[in-house]
Amino acid sequence: ANSWGKPLAALLGALKMLVEFGLPSIGGKDSMSGTFRDINVPPMLMAFGITTVDARKVISPEFKQQGHKLYLITHSPEKNYTPNVEQLKQNFDFVSENIDNGTIVSAYAIGFGGVAEAVAKMSFGNEIGAKIKADEQFLFDYNYGSILVESVAPLNYENAILLGET
Repeated sequence: ANSWGKPLAALLGALKMLVEFGLPSIGGKDSMSGTFRDINVPPMLMAFGITTVDARKVISPEFKQQGHKLYLITHSPEKNYTPNVEQLKQNFDFVSENIDNGTIVSAYAIGFGGVAEAVAKMSFGNEIGAKIKADEQFLFDYNYGSILVESVAPLNYENAILLGET
């Protein structure tokens, strides 16, 4: 029973976010639990999302050109480390709007490796580097919910921090 506590907590967290964002749930299949011969597979929750979008407006994460601005669209979690849903909604709307109008030309959702990982991976695709001015610790901090974006013009937004340029 103890081993199912974490997947159940993850499921409840996923349900909370579906409700907060007004999103439908999608079906799935549980094929990653139980045992097989001498292999014990720990219980897990795997999630994925799908959407429809105008393919002409889809961007990729690699840097596009030298001299563009790099901003971190920051997410500040609540005191109990849960997502600040209202801020996320505002950030997602801002980023989407600026992708649609052509201002944001690449973006990367910050993960375990922080801003440093995002900058490195965004640099690889077109072999375009970046000049960043930030505290070294900040570059490796967990910034879950934040998005690193490449912009062709200055961004005037309360949650956008200018980090440097490509």
